[in-house]
Amino acid sequence: MPALDSRAIMKTHYDVISQPCGARDWDALRELYHPRATMTRTGVAIESLPTDQCMTFDEYVENAEACLAGAIFKEFEIGHDCAQFGAVAQIRSTYETVYLVGDREIRARGVNFLTLARLDGRWQIITIAWDNERAGLTIPDEWLDEA
Repeated sequence: MPALDSRAIMKTHYDVISQPCGARDWDALRELYHPRATMTRTGVAIESLPTDQCMTFDEYVENAEACLAGAIFKEFEIGHDCAQFGAVAQIRSTYETVYLVGDREIRARGVNFLTLARLDGRWQIITIAWDNERAGLTIPDEWLDEA
């Protein structure tokens, strides 16, 4: 059985989403997910509009491509924690986002929570849910890696 490499999983995640539109290797990301996985966005979108969406992987790809069209988007991990018990695991990955449209730059931070299971001999993401910082909701300092 392969060992869980939670940092490699998150690196793939952030590397794929941080590519230019049309150049994202969604298949590399899809490989990490169980075919029946769910992706849930909560909180507030870039333009401060409330957003709550529970999506399949394909719905997420369609939504991400539409939201990021014409933008330079980079996301990178700034905090990481993984708890594993047998064939189940949970990852908490704190991230920072840089979103550039024209000469406008928006920076944001948030947290991804992933649930994984070792199925069919490999680790697969079963769910991912995320939310972002905003007024009244701040990421705890202990969830950030030391610089």
